[in-house]
Amino acid sequence: MRNLFSLPALLLIILVSGCATTPKEPELPLELRQTLWETRYKELQQMNHWQLMGRLGLRVPDQSGSMSVEWLQNQQDFTVYLDGPLGQSLAKIVSNDQGIVVEADGKRYQGRTPEALLFSLTGWQLPVSYLRFWIQGVPVPGIQETSIQLDNEGQLSHLQQAGWTIDYLEYQSQSPVSLPGRIRVKKDDVQMTLVARRWQVK
Repeated sequence: MRNLFSLPALLLIILVSGCATTPKEPELPLELRQTLWETRYKELQQMNHWQLMGRLGLRVPDQSGSMSVEWLQNQQDFTVYLDGPLGQSLAKIVSNDQGIVVEADGKRYQGRTPEALLFSLTGWQLPVSYLRFWIQGVPVPGIQETSIQLDNEGQLSHLQQAGWTIDYLEYQSQSPVSLPGRIRVKKDDVQMTLVARRWQVK
């Protein structure tokens, strides 16, 4: 019987495996990555009007699902549209200096903060106010307990804030600065995954 693990066969497997493995890019010095990040951060701070269309996956205790999301940001105000897999409207969330309004199932709900209102409606702690910053790829300003990791482009690769862990899995080339293409937000047994299909910066 032929020995499948003969020396020539093993050498061939090793050679093929070596060719298929992509060498890991050497990590740039922290000082250089920090300099790139500071330049990038200044550009992102100027991005106050934008639109994101994509898909949001949500996993909470005993439930999980996905939905289409359209996020419209105008300075501090935002409007979020959530649609089901067949295009049916699930909810509309509007936040401005007057408070927050959620429209769902033909009803209208009002509150002072997105977190408080959504918790009263769903029982889930969701960091809606923070998402505006995390979606752009920047930390929420003013939170002392913040830990960041940068990739070789000076982009956030990992962020920890307010007990939440945010992983930046992909970026998309945009002008004038790249923007997150896929992020994962997690805390305890709540996890959100956002995949960006289209960015529009105004």
